[in-house]
Amino acid sequence: MTKKYIAIYLILISITMLMACENEISFNQKIKPPRLIMNAFINADSTNNILYLNLSGQNIISDVKDATIEVRVNEMLVEKPHPIEDFSTDKLRHQKKFLITHKFNAGETVRIDAKTNDGIHHAWAEVIVPQAPNLIEKIDTATVPYHLYDSYYESKLRFRITFTDRVNEKNYYRFILDRKSILHAYLPDEKKDTIVMVHNYSMAVREDMVLTDGHPSISDNDNDMFEQANNIYGVFDDNRIYDQTYTMTVYMGENKLPYIMKNYIPKKLELECYVRLLSINEIDFKYLKTLNIIDSDIYDSTMMEPITFASNVNGGLGLVGISTETCFKINLPSVEYDYSSSN
Repeated sequence: MTKKYIAIYLILISITMLMACENEISFNQKIKPPRLIMNAFINADSTNNILYLNLSGQNIISDVKDATIEVRVNEMLVEKPHPIEDFSTDKLRHQKKFLITHKFNAGETVRIDAKTNDGIHHAWAEVIVPQAPNLIEKIDTATVPYHLYDSYYESKLRFRITFTDRVNEKNYYRFILDRKSILHAYLPDEKKDTIVMVHNYSMAVREDMVLTDGHPSISDNDNDMFEQANNIYGVFDDNRIYDQTYTMTVYMGENKLPYIMKNYIPKKLELECYVRLLSINEIDFKYLKTLNIIDSDIYDSTMMEPITFASNVNGGLGLVGISTETCFKINLPSVEYDYSSSN
């Protein structure tokens, strides 16, 4: 028998063996029943916190028609939040919202229960309110050239924020650069003034050792070969600053102006900046780190392992987090518009 016929013979045997070993596997995925989705990021000092409720589904998230929320502190019932009206016309974003007005203190154990009025669903989360971070000690600001790529620069406002890590404990933090743009405008035809405002949170953190998890860079294209998630939510732990005083470096991102109708003429733009340092729990830290990956558009579901979000909701899905914070307000220079010629 020639080599050619021997090869063909071996291939035929292999095919026959594969066909003999072939078994048909039936696919019968059991449909999971809906579960309550409960989400909230609560500021312990605020009396205006929102808790969101939805029901999970096989392909879509559905609304919760009627539900009851109970808030307990150290096992004592302190509030039964009432639902607030949702005026959204987008059915995909429609959620049951509850306003929580109770203020919480560091060290308290907070439990929040959500129950549907039909008695089918019950989910709850228990959180210990973290200790507040130490006060921000110093903030320096300067407008400096910001390196984008190659030899191109643009001017950005740089913040250097000095604080000290809480001693002798493991800490998790979130940094927020909250800017409120307040636009004063005038409608000549009706001789009427209006005020509109918008919040901006974008910031650039690539030069900071802590906010980049030890991978700082001086240009937007420094890490093209090793793409990493942008720290959009400003989360970090104290691994690199344990019990130390640290100066964080961030740059203010683009400020989006409030929208006004074209008939209105801008008069004045005021800018308020709130530098916020939050203490958060470990599970909040893990959840926001995962959101950084999703929102940085570096996650590819076809090439990477499935992402699992951290959850502390028992009997359901989602995350209930409580933070404490220290805040420093800065009034940035306002912008005056010349509208006298339109009067």
